[in-house]
Amino acid sequence: MQLLSYFVVGLTLGSASDASLHRVLVELGLPEHQAEEALKQGCAAEGVRCNAQGHLVSLALPNRSLRGRLSKEVGELQWLQKLDLRANQLKGEIPKELGQLEALEELDMSGNLLNGHVPKELGRLKYLCELHLNNNSLNGDIPMELSQLQSLRVLGLEGNQLSGNIPREFRQLQLLRVLDLSGNQLDGEIPKELGQLQALEELHLTRNQLTGDGRSISVLMNSNVCLEVLDLSYNLLSGELDVDVSVEAVRELQHLDLSHNKFVGDISRLVDPFCKSNPVGGSLQELRLNHNELTGEVPLCLMQFQKLNFLALNNNWLQGSLPEVNASELVVLSLHKNKLSGVLPKSLHQLSRLGVLTLHKNSMRGSIGGLRLSSAQCMDNSKFRMEGLRCEGWRRSFEGLQSEEVAEVVEVDRLRQLEANCPTLFGCLRSEGTAFITLHRNRFSCAVPKNIATGKVTVVGLVIMGNMLGVGQELNSSWIQAEEKQSFLYYSREVEKSNFYVLCGFVVLLFFAALCYPQRRRLHQASRNLDFDSTACIASSSFALLKVTGSSFWIASPLLLIYVCFEVYYECSPPLWQTTAANFESGLLPDLAVVACWSALLVLFRAVFAGMPMQDAQQVNENMTSGRPGGVLVWGLWVFLVTIFSLPSILFAFAQSLPAHNTSGLSEEFLSFVHKIAPVLTVLIDMVVAVPMSTQYSAWSGLKTDRLLMTFRLFSAWLLPLITTVILDENCISGWKWTWTVCQAGSSEHRRFDWSIYDQEILSAQRSICNLSLTWWSDGRCSRAIIGNLTPFLLKKLLTRCTIQPLILWLQWQVSRLEHQDNLQRGRHLRLLGIGPKTSGFLAPLQQMSWLTTQLELLAFWTPFIPLLSLGILSAGIANLLMFDLGIWGFGVTLPSDSVNKGAAVSGSYLRFALGAGCCFQLWYAFSTRMYGRYVLLIFSLTVMGPWAKYFLPLDVASRHFWRQESEMEVNEFEMSEVAPS
Repeated sequence: MQLLSYFVVGLTLGSASDASLHRVLVELGLPEHQAEEALKQGCAAEGVRCNAQGHLVSLALPNRSLRGRLSKEVGELQWLQKLDLRANQLKGEIPKELGQLEALEELDMSGNLLNGHVPKELGRLKYLCELHLNNNSLNGDIPMELSQLQSLRVLGLEGNQLSGNIPREFRQLQLLRVLDLSGNQLDGEIPKELGQLQALEELHLTRNQLTGDGRSISVLMNSNVCLEVLDLSYNLLSGELDVDVSVEAVRELQHLDLSHNKFVGDISRLVDPFCKSNPVGGSLQELRLNHNELTGEVPLCLMQFQKLNFLALNNNWLQGSLPEVNASELVVLSLHKNKLSGVLPKSLHQLSRLGVLTLHKNSMRGSIGGLRLSSAQCMDNSKFRMEGLRCEGWRRSFEGLQSEEVAEVVEVDRLRQLEANCPTLFGCLRSEGTAFITLHRNRFSCAVPKNIATGKVTVVGLVIMGNMLGVGQELNSSWIQAEEKQSFLYYSREVEKSNFYVLCGFVVLLFFAALCYPQRRRLHQASRNLDFDSTACIASSSFALLKVTGSSFWIASPLLLIYVCFEVYYECSPPLWQTTAANFESGLLPDLAVVACWSALLVLFRAVFAGMPMQDAQQVNENMTSGRPGGVLVWGLWVFLVTIFSLPSILFAFAQSLPAHNTSGLSEEFLSFVHKIAPVLTVLIDMVVAVPMSTQYSAWSGLKTDRLLMTFRLFSAWLLPLITTVILDENCISGWKWTWTVCQAGSSEHRRFDWSIYDQEILSAQRSICNLSLTWWSDGRCSRAIIGNLTPFLLKKLLTRCTIQPLILWLQWQVSRLEHQDNLQRGRHLRLLGIGPKTSGFLAPLQQMSWLTTQLELLAFWTPFIPLLSLGILSAGIANLLMFDLGIWGFGVTLPSDSVNKGAAVSGSYLRFALGAGCCFQLWYAFSTRMYGRYVLLIFSLTVMGPWAKYFLPLDVASRHFWRQESEMEVNEFEMSEVAPS
């Protein structure tokens, strides 16, 4: 405000001109006494310029915090040539009396709070060269009278609320060099008449609702051969980019922005004229085609543009491999959220100016290699123009001067603008600053370079999540964020050891199982007992489990070879991952082989489950009934309770998804500890809690105990870890970001991932990093992640079941004594020290049949994806059979025959439901990974799973071979064959 006191005109107070000026100053917001004092001063005051006759020709009051309005008396300042009131807080409408200033050459009222319409009277200003009304609240249509401004060179109306169409009469503005209508509400087609503006250098139409297609762009580019900047982003342009322009039309073009539209098709026609230019790419420095629906491959010549420093193709549907990149000036390369595949080109490692690389959410594979990222801040603003010159023009003006000398010859205000927009003028150091990189959610694997930046450049990025980086060693790469170095997010030393122990454990188990299996003779003979008591029923079902498991292993063996030996999804991955369908890469012959094996397994399980004894079906129907109304609420409460006791398995999935230093309160040490003990805890909870809890809840709710028990085991065994993986894993919904500090809006960490250069947004933390995946079900990544993440948990749990559980039971039985047999229905159990709790409840028919049902469910659902699981279930089945044999004949336990245990059997309906769910999971995997035989698998699954399958499936063979369905003659022959040798 103090600067306004220097206001002066060389006229006497009291003249008409002085009175008008006094009124203008007061209305602008200057106190009246200061306005009167200002009129007493001379023409040398700041912000005022007079001609030789003492007439006011320039009134410049930018950025003075004026809060008033521009009065109509301004029209009486007839000698005024320049009026600059930008960057204030002026309100009200633009007075139409401005049209009376016939000498006005420059009018700048940008950055205020002006409203109302643009006065059509401005069209009378025949000498007006620059009109800046941007960043106000102006509304209404753009008056076509502005087309009468024959001297106009710059028209800036951006950042208002203007609506309607762009006047076609603008074709009359033949001297117009800059037209900026961005940030309004303009609609309709882009007028082809704009192509007749021969002198046009910059056309900014971004952030409107304009329509058009590739032909509109062709007209604009072909006619305006002087065009340097064309920005049509954030509109409703659509159709194919079938642009037909000449080499001459793109010779001067430096900035082309067609982003945030609805263009489809490939981009080869668009870049073709640039490819034919000399040098390759012409003058093009920035090309932004992001956020469209473009398809096809990235053109080879696009990556050879000599002057290109900013390339944004992200958020499209581009596919194929990334070609060799020889654009040596490239600073920003944004390709995220496409369908690119292949490996990183080696030439990318030679780009010494590259400061921003975004490749996340593609299917790039292989190793990262040795990149050489430099500071992203060493890049000039291609849109910057001051006094008609861009950064390149100012560079030529200062040629031969050092940066210190430039600071001495340039005014402070202009120097600040140059420093902010043209850093290369002042010797910007590329070896200092910040570089940005995002590679997550790809297929990168193997070794990670120790450093990918030059000099002292700090790297900010996201790399580990959704990849398989590492080679079984701890990461010592300083450029990777600390949050991503959580041991179970990559192929670490801890993961390798865990996998090694599991594989060795199963090898040892199978060896001992082979030695102990001959001890099954008594149970085998009991299973042939025609009385079919509880012992015979359990023995028969246990042998059925072993037979089904053995058969499924032989069918699944080729799958193991295919998963391990054929082309793999990750080039480096943990050993257990390599044995699963998560490691399988689609190919014609391997796909057909996998579909054949899956189909054979489906026939096996469908025939076995359909050929079960009918007694089981009747029992299941009883179990499905609820003893009281409100079954949904009762089941809901049960699921809630089961979820609480399934926390170890849920936390196991947490450990494989959450970063270190997360906001959930789970430290890296705790996650590592839980990951190790979760399988053991799950088995212990099943041993100690599952049965008593199911029994008590059954007594309260009226629901059948065996149904509750199987639900408990289903949820804790794999269903809840699966759901947790779907929610949290980066390859699925990516819910882990809820616990990441970067995704806490407003935090300093959040701002670290809001990447932009000048006004060009590269990455938004909220929209590009922290948003959840809405297409997680369609790209095959999630199904692979589920299989890969659950494999170690399932195998560790089976390993625990085969080792720790039998050991605990045997130790308990050694210090237990048989109870007195006072009730035949309750059986005779072992009690700790003879008086304590039962230690042989594990042998009861209810528990045995529930456990066998669970193992068959695991077998049917997961064996097609994890062939090794059949070996684990086989080992667990043999261990269970041996412990059952030891308890019955070694310790004399008598099985109960009360209402809970009587008639307990393997649940056929439950297994058929599990098989149907597994079939759906197979189809999801097949279609999401684009397997060649997916439609064959779909048709075959519908055929086998339908009710008509009983007419062609070998149900009789399955009943005789897997279940106890022989005649009495066959049983007698078996008994004699067993007795004769002895």
